[in-house]
Amino acid sequence: VCSARVDIRSGDLYWLAFLHLSCPRTHVPCRDGTECVAQEYMCDGEKDCADGSDEDGCAQLCDTPGPPAPCQSHEYPCGLGACLNASLVCDGRRDCTDGSDEGGNCSVPCHRSCAHLCYPSPQGPRCWCDPGYRLAEDGLSCVDIDECTEQREEVCTQTCLNAPGSYSCGCLPGYLLEPDGRVCKLTGPEPMLLVAVQSEVLSYGLRSGREEVLLAADKDRVVFSLDYDLVEGKVFWMDLATESIRWQDLNSTKKGTLVKGVRSDCIAVDWLGRNLYWTDGAAGQVLATHLGAAWRGIPEYTVVMDGDLDQPHSLVLQPLAGLLYWSEVGSHPRLMEATMDGGRRHVLLAQGLGWPTALALDLPTWRIFWLDEKLGSAGSAHLDGTNVKVLQLGWVRSPFAAAVCEGQLYWSERKAWSVQQVDKTSGKNRTVLLKRHGQPHGLQVSTWRSPKLCTNGCAKSNGGCAQLCLPNP
Repeated sequence: VCSARVDIRSGDLYWLAFLHLSCPRTHVPCRDGTECVAQEYMCDGEKDCADGSDEDGCAQLCDTPGPPAPCQSHEYPCGLGACLNASLVCDGRRDCTDGSDEGGNCSVPCHRSCAHLCYPSPQGPRCWCDPGYRLAEDGLSCVDIDECTEQREEVCTQTCLNAPGSYSCGCLPGYLLEPDGRVCKLTGPEPMLLVAVQSEVLSYGLRSGREEVLLAADKDRVVFSLDYDLVEGKVFWMDLATESIRWQDLNSTKKGTLVKGVRSDCIAVDWLGRNLYWTDGAAGQVLATHLGAAWRGIPEYTVVMDGDLDQPHSLVLQPLAGLLYWSEVGSHPRLMEATMDGGRRHVLLAQGLGWPTALALDLPTWRIFWLDEKLGSAGSAHLDGTNVKVLQLGWVRSPFAAAVCEGQLYWSERKAWSVQQVDKTSGKNRTVLLKRHGQPHGLQVSTWRSPKLCTNGCAKSNGGCAQLCLPNP
């Protein structure tokens, strides 16, 4: 794929971009050659290509005979691909357009030992199953369809409970099931998106769309990576100009410096263990310091991981489990997992990655998301590294940070000077939420809710440590 920096307005460069566009086998190229869209987006009624070519010629396609969609086990397949309820077959009226639901052996009585229902058909008596079941190989028995396993993400956004012939969706504590019976929404205060743009940190209401400047650093400062401590209500950020990690209390005017002499693309707060972690790509390290530290002229931090890290970049934490995840963007890009003390390190994913510059956790679905600057894609996987899904998105060009809330994936685009969102499952419904004069960098979702009483080895009396305590679950 051509670089986002290339101007493809001229004909020659346009053709060059098209020639070098490489789409995954599950995607097709748009006519202008600038992006790929998933095959299932073709002729779905929405223009997913910028040039709208994914919807061109769809009327002719609809008139072209093709393989009919499979009917469910309680339906009868008409000759032209339509599906008819089994109770309407052989009832003396032609319900199928081609009349294939009548005649033949309709008069043959049902004497089969069907588990559910037996209906006459032009091919002779057949067994049918109630909705939520499929006919077994013996042609008599009916087997329950486990929607929670086969269609989990399509039917429920959080928890799914299978039942005979049916299923029900549920929500985790702090969420409420919407009237559609499948989508879970956060309860309590409006979730807010915290965004670093140049020397400011903005809040953006994910329900109201209301913008507010939470803090403004000196004009010569650049607020880079950021994170929020939901226990004390503080914002921590990486200040590139002074090579320091700073903080400010959002409930007062208090502010300070945590540590100096560091450079990092990503910082992350462990609100439970009361530590702050950061990556140093140049040194190939992950480091940490206590949230209560104060700069006194001597660095007070520890190297958590060192050695075989290949340019660690983005970093996310799971404090309740005592785990951390990070991306590496060196010669062998990969996603990694370890305990918060640097132990039990292992590779989560090492295939199909280019430059995974932005990570985000979605704990309700137990998945990790990433945005890949080199491949122009958004991917996700279970936290054990399985069930990998990748969406080729033409507008992912220079992602810096990412966050997930409810059904949406958010990220900051440096070159486009914007914060954008898409549906986290399909990659559709892209929306530009913020566009300011200046590059956006750090990005986090805050729910402003007070944390529940939780603990880990470091939460009580600093784990008995005199200085820094790092959890090891």
